[in-house]
Amino acid sequence: MARFGIVAVLLLCLTGIAWADIAVYPLSIEVPVPPGKEATVGFWVENVGSTAADVRITLHDWFRTPEGKLQVLPPGTLEGSCAAWITCSHTTIAIPPGEKVWVSIVISAPEDAIGDRWALFLVTEYPPEERPGEGMGTRVLVAYAVKLLRRDPDHASPAGEIRSVEVLGVHPLKLRIHYVNTGNAHTKNSGTVEVRDIFGETVRSFSIDEFPTLPGEERVLVVEDPTGEPLPEGVYYAFATVDFGGEYLVRGGIMFQVPLPSE
Repeated sequence: MARFGIVAVLLLCLTGIAWADIAVYPLSIEVPVPPGKEATVGFWVENVGSTAADVRITLHDWFRTPEGKLQVLPPGTLEGSCAAWITCSHTTIAIPPGEKVWVSIVISAPEDAIGDRWALFLVTEYPPEERPGEGMGTRVLVAYAVKLLRRDPDHASPAGEIRSVEVLGVHPLKLRIHYVNTGNAHTKNSGTVEVRDIFGETVRSFSIDEFPTLPGEERVLVVEDPTGEPLPEGVYYAFATVDFGGEYLVRGGIMFQVPLPSE
């Protein structure tokens, strides 16, 4: 009777972390490639263990959930994918202990490749196969995610929109902000929340932590007044402003009262 072990996959996305027998760096690559041109970039795969490492490299798309979690998708799934433009020097590598291998990536952008595009490599270390007669066990596959962003230096048009602002609570003030990247460029966004009373006076102001977005990406941000102090009873306006690095800022807002009608 065949005996099967359990396979567990551990995905690593944090820069500078070594786990098990390999290290991969850098884990994020950003390169400008004009339409009709090509560029060569790459990453290192290093065996930091004491035995030979069997490494396999696969190409994927990637995106983020509205909560900001990484999604790994089949190549070519997304409209913004550049997977079809990529040539990779290695798909499998056997790396002796203490050695490292440079994985070269060539990106060839078509003439009509307008806007930023992206892809992802999973660099997976496979443990040795179980020998006949060995018992079942858990085989842990360690996969590093190397994110690739191709920038369009000639046609970048960043844009964004706040679709909605909701009040989740007022003790302390907590808001849910629905933001969408409506442009064709990857952006790093930051912002502020400002609360005004019915006389237009600002009574609270706090920052929105920086967050990245790909073209077409929707993010749902939950932000909270860091002071934790309750607002006095009354009517207020909460304004969320996001700076996506373009020529203008985007703003959304909501009127609310303290206490909330449901309280």
